[in-house]
Amino acid sequence: MILTHKDISFTLQKRLKQKHTYIRVKRDGSVHVSSNYFTPKKAILAFVEKKYSWIKKQQTLLSKQPYHDSASKEEAANLILPLLKKWSAIMMLTPTHVGFRHNRSRWGSCSGKDRLNFNTRLATMHPDFVEYVVVHELAHIKHKNHSKDFWAEVEKHLPDYKARQKLADIS
Repeated sequence: MILTHKDISFTLQKRLKQKHTYIRVKRDGSVHVSSNYFTPKKAILAFVEKKYSWIKKQQTLLSKQPYHDSASKEEAANLILPLLKKWSAIMMLTPTHVGFRHNRSRWGSCSGKDRLNFNTRLATMHPDFVEYVVVHELAHIKHKNHSKDFWAEVEKHLPDYKARQKLADIS
């Protein structure tokens, strides 16, 4: 279903088991909203109104970025593996496996068995952001959550990690 609020047209998808309402601005600037099947249209429009400024900001940022459809596993591996080798030695943390896949929303992950996976789209991102993702995922080998200790570990190696996080929005 396509709805419009002010100057924003969006696709609405309703799902029975979804608890919350989510907004996603895609690379092409289109807006997608997903919500619980029983959430009233009025509540969805109010949520879009509440997020209006954020949506417009995302659309503006995305319009300024060159769009890279995808990157290959080989491109991602060529960029990430040298960084992983460097930071594994510095942090003294070694993954049991390294994989690459194309994800829509996650840049990287670390399993309970210390298996790291990286998004192939990182090959299209700013190198400082990619380095941050590598350090972030390695830190999860030591700390399996986003606790104070986890962030202290990331900051110990990348004191400017907060600025690097923001590079995902402008790469």
